[in-house]
Amino acid sequence: MKWLSGMMGCIVIGIIGFDVEAATESMTDCIACHRERNPILIAEWEQSGHHRPALDCQTCHGTRHDGTMAAHSRRNEVCMACHARERQSYTLSKHGVIALMEGERMAYPPPSGNGEARAPTCAYCHMHRNTHRMTSTATPCQDCHSPRFVDTWFTSGRKMIAIGAMKVREAEAVVHRLVRERMEGAFKARRIHEIMTRDHLGRVRLGVGHQSPDDQWWHGQPALDGDLLRIKSILHDALVKR
Repeated sequence: MKWLSGMMGCIVIGIIGFDVEAATESMTDCIACHRERNPILIAEWEQSGHHRPALDCQTCHGTRHDGTMAAHSRRNEVCMACHARERQSYTLSKHGVIALMEGERMAYPPPSGNGEARAPTCAYCHMHRNTHRMTSTATPCQDCHSPRFVDTWFTSGRKMIAIGAMKVREAEAVVHRLVRERMEGAFKARRIHEIMTRDHLGRVRLGVGHQSPDDQWWHGQPALDGDLLRIKSILHDALVKR
C-alpha cells in the first residue's frame, strides 16, 4: 500500500507540475508564434490600451490552449473583471440583460461581428470584426439595426451629453466665483464639481453608449441636476452671510 500511495503521490505531483508549467507559459512564446501567423493582430494589440505590464495574453484568453482561447476572450465576464464601472452600466441595459439571460447559449466561437447573437457582448462592439483595436463607433450597431435608427440614436446621445456638459460648465462658473471672491464653501463646491465632472457626467456618457436607463436617468442627468443645485445653494448661502 505504501508503494501505491507513493506512486499516486508522484502522479498527482506530476499532474500539478504540468498544469502549473502550462499556466505560467511566457507571454513571449504567445507573441513569437502569433506574430508569425498574424502580424497585424499583434500590431493592433501593441497599439491598444490592453498592451501594458499588468496584463498578458492569458489575462483575457485563459490558459487552455485547446482552440477555445479566442472564444474565451469574447465572454463578458473576462472584460468585466477589470472594467467595473462599465460593467454596471452595460448589465443594466437591454443588451446586457439579454446577454446575461442567454449567456451560455450565445455563439462565442464565431468571430465577433457576424450578427450571430441576440445581444452584443463587450467584445462584439469594442473589438468588432475580431480585432484588438478598441472602438466605440456606430459600425457594430448596424449589424442589427437600420442606419436610420443608429443615426437617430447617436444624434440623441450627443445631445444628451451636450446637455450634461452644459450643467457642468454652469457649475464651474459658480465655483470660479466662489474661489475668486474667497467665499465660504468654495472648497466644498470644488469637490462637488469634481464628482460632477468625473462621475456623473461619465455616467451620462456610459448610459448613452450602452443605452442604460439607470445611468442616463438616475446616476446621470438627475445627479448632475442635484450637483448643480448644491453648488448654487453654497453660493446663495455665502452671499446671504456677507
